[in-house]
Order: sequence, then structure tokens, then C-alpha cells
Amino acid sequence: MKKRALVTLSLILLLAGCSSGSKSTGKVTCDQQFWNGTIAACLPKGWRVLSEESLRTLGVPEETVAAFQYETPRAGQLDTVTVTREPLSQDMTTTEYSQANLLAVSALSDYKLIDKVTVYVDSKESALHIFSARPAPDQPIRRYYQLSAVKEKTGYAFTGSFPLSIQDSEADQVNFILKNVSFTDPTAAKEKK
Repeated sequence: MKKRALVTLSLILLLAGCSSGSKSTGKVTCDQQFWNGTIAACLPKGWRVLSEESLRTLGVPEETVAAFQYETPRAGQLDTVTVTREPLSQDMTTTEYSQANLLAVSALSDYKLIDKVTVYVDSKESALHIFSARPAPDQPIRRYYQLSAVKEKTGYAFTGSFPLSIQDSEADQVNFILKNVSFTDPTAAKEKK
């Protein structure tokens, strides 16, 4: 799992450098609903979905099933949230998988816990883990937002990567994305209401 954590953080750094900042002071709302048949996410204004073709062109590993990027670069980088999947060799709850991922990234170089908030993905408890770490020896320390969840026998990690210091409006946007992920078709959820 530690190797996967390093790969995920390196991937996010690659995506951030290849292609953020919001000046909005208003409340964050859903501007674009994402659904790929497994994962649902609600993206605020200014965020876009990277196509599978774009991900493969960038050389992103196949375990990356989705990526969202803020459209405007900040300091030469783009805010990015990636979604990776991992087949699980044993049954795990969302809570267990979240704790395992938290332990894995805590072993990274220059790791520092910033915050840990209890959140729910489809009524299953997880943690929004906010931390700083150095993704590679030659890279600067970055701030990460990570949420992990399980669907059937597959683990998913939703990870946002940012410069170490970010504005409150930027933090609000990534928190909004991560707190609103689901494994339920948003169209079907609306029809039930």
C-alpha cells in the first residue's frame, strides 16, 4: 500500500505540473455532475474532467480511473484531484481501508498531519485526511487531501494535490468535491426523491 501511495502522489504531481486558484468568495456549489458508471462526483465551477485519453497520453497508470483539474493554473501548476482504484485481496470496510491508507501515507518523507475529519461516503464512515508530505526527494513538500472508500472488493482513493499554502476558497472547493463523492448514479438518486 505504501508503494501505491507513492505512485498516487507522484501521479498527482505529474498531472498538476502538466497542465490553481479560485477567486470566488461565495458558497461552493455543484456546477458539473460526474458519473462514470461507478464513481459520482460533483465539481464546482472552474473544474473539468480529464478524459481517459488525456490520462493515457500523460502516461498515467491504469489504476487511475478519473481525474479532475481546476482550469486555471496557479504558480505554473493546476489543482488536481485523482481517483485511483485498487483490487482488494480481502474484504475491507470503508473505515478499514481509509485507516490503512492513512497509515500508508504517514510513512512518506516529511509527512505531517494537518487535519482529519470524519465524512461519509454512501452512509459509510471514512476520513478526509489532510496532510503534507514530500512526494519524492527532489520535489517540494505539498499539501494533500485524501478520502478513501470501498465498493465491493475494490478500494478507491480520491486524492487532491496542492501547493503547501492554499487559500481558503481553494480548500473549500476540494473539500466540497471529496465530501460529495458517491458510488450511486446521481440520476437514479434524484429519481428516488
